[in-house]
Amino acid sequence: MNTPAPSHDKRFSISWLMEHLLRLRLLIALAVAFGLAVPALIIAHNEGAAVRQDSFKQLQADLQQLTEVSAEALRESLWQLYPEFGDSVAQAVFRDPRIRVLSVRNIRSPQPFLEYRRPLMEGESVMRMQREVRYKDQVIGSVDIYMSTAQAAQRAEAARQQILTRTLIGLTLSLLLIFLVMHWQLVRPIEYLKSMSVRLAGKDLSEPIQLPRRDELGELARSLEATRVSLAQAFTDLEEKNREVEEYAEDLELRVAERTNELVASNARLSEVIDSLQRAQHDLIEADRLASLGRMVAGIAHELNTPLGSSLTVMSTLLDHHRTISAAMEQSSLRRSQFDEFVAGIGEGLDIMQRNVMRAAEMVNKFRQVAVDQTSEQRRSFDLQGFIEEVQLALSPNFKHASIQLHTETAENIELDSYPGPLGQVLANLQLNALTHAFEGRDSGNIWLKAEALPPGRARLTVRDDGVGMSSAVREHIFDPFFTTRLGRGGSGLGLAIVYNIVTGILGGRVVVHSTPGEGSEFIIEIPLCAPANSTRKEGSNIGFG
Repeated sequence: MNTPAPSHDKRFSISWLMEHLLRLRLLIALAVAFGLAVPALIIAHNEGAAVRQDSFKQLQADLQQLTEVSAEALRESLWQLYPEFGDSVAQAVFRDPRIRVLSVRNIRSPQPFLEYRRPLMEGESVMRMQREVRYKDQVIGSVDIYMSTAQAAQRAEAARQQILTRTLIGLTLSLLLIFLVMHWQLVRPIEYLKSMSVRLAGKDLSEPIQLPRRDELGELARSLEATRVSLAQAFTDLEEKNREVEEYAEDLELRVAERTNELVASNARLSEVIDSLQRAQHDLIEADRLASLGRMVAGIAHELNTPLGSSLTVMSTLLDHHRTISAAMEQSSLRRSQFDEFVAGIGEGLDIMQRNVMRAAEMVNKFRQVAVDQTSEQRRSFDLQGFIEEVQLALSPNFKHASIQLHTETAENIELDSYPGPLGQVLANLQLNALTHAFEGRDSGNIWLKAEALPPGRARLTVRDDGVGMSSAVREHIFDPFFTTRLGRGGSGLGLAIVYNIVTGILGGRVVVHSTPGEGSEFIIEIPLCAPANSTRKEGSNIGFG
């Protein structure tokens, strides 16, 4: 239990811990240095800026005083236009080495009254101040002085250097003191705890861990000591458990063999149940397909009543006119105008009958193609736009007496080599599902069907509504078989499950749904323009519900 770990493992562990300790020490040192240096340097910078600002304020005050004194002293000389009288005053002011230009001007002359200049050094900046010279409230001239800022800048820079030097010395002494305290109070205890943890890792549990301190490191030492005691007890218990496991292992082999035989028998029974469920699933899909076709037949029959009824009415009217004309001819009382009216009525009636009969024939032809696709499920090439028009015509009776508006947008020249019957069943189920569920409690709404091509070689069909939408709980189970929100009100819960199986199985595509409560739902279907070669209903009859 207390056998030391191999020496090479111990050396490896110590080197690894030393490396991490050095990283920790460096990290703490950097944090402390950064925490002290940044505020100290900011304070030093601010003090230097304050000294520079004070120097320039003093320079400005000196310049203002000199300008005002010069303006006062030169007032009499400017009034008398006697430069020699004011020259001594100007020279006295110009003795200040900071002054680079002293210019005195009389308002009545464009030439300087008095002017003294010193050359500017390269890069030297100056501060300017101008004062008017008045005599008895009348402006008679001006005094303009340019003073160099170099001396003020030098004083400010010297003061800044002193502040920075003091700051660096104080910062160095503070860091040295902190590092000494950190070494004795933090690093050495950590090194001790590190060495003891290495011994614990090497399963050397003979020496107690003792660090008589009341801070966090003392708590860590007491925690490691508790760990050492627990490990020692755990190793003892483990040896006892190992003996029990060896005894139990012999009996376990016999139990595993018995359980394996039971699982084999259960798997056989489960396979039979799965086969039964798959057959039942196929029967449910076929039943839903035939039920959908039956609803289409009833809707088309109802839709045919309109053109056929109109034709029957026109035919009855024409027969009445024919009997009237025949009676007039027998009595030789037929008038020319009466005959012309009869001929015009026949032409108009036949035209109405022709339009209605052609409309009925068109509906029958389109529905016949839909019915053939639904019953045969043969693979063929077809134009998506024309196919959707046929499906929408078959579904139109379901929307005729509803306040739901159906909008269709289909791109042209999308040719599919696929299974129109299953695709039509998908579109019918999605639209009828929206008509049944999406507008519950609402008087009106809209359903949009959009078809477009996607590169490379795919098509996207989107069925969207602005109905009540679905919660996240309903959306998660929307494709589960027998899941319905209209339990007991005519909902079987198979419509969208069948949609999922057809799209992902026979059509070789995928379907996703987006829905937010109060904002409607959107079903997006993406299928290849050329369906997979093995996607047939008979071959796909064992596809499970998604």
